[in-house]
Amino acid sequence: MASSSGTSSGSTQLQNSGSEEDLQLLMNQRKQKRMLSNRESARRSRMRKQKHLDELMAQVAQLRKENGQILTNLHITTQQYLNIESENSVLRAQM
Repeated sequence: MASSSGTSSGSTQLQNSGSEEDLQLLMNQRKQKRMLSNRESARRSRMRKQKHLDELMAQVAQLRKENGQILTNLHITTQQYLNIESENSVLRAQM
């Protein structure tokens, strides 16, 4: 009877050891899965950030182009105004 209780405690210890190894393996698998998931999430985040930056750069280029066109139109309009003012001055003087 004493030998059977020694055997059962030995088998329990083997089972615990196996369970601990299984638990450790499971924890390592979860850790690996989490690490991969985090890496993929970080990769997607970097891609979104890059896409947003590209969109902002395109918007800057478009706004600069529009600003240039507006400045050109303003210059043309200012020249036309000055020409008309000059004509008006001449016409007033002729009156």
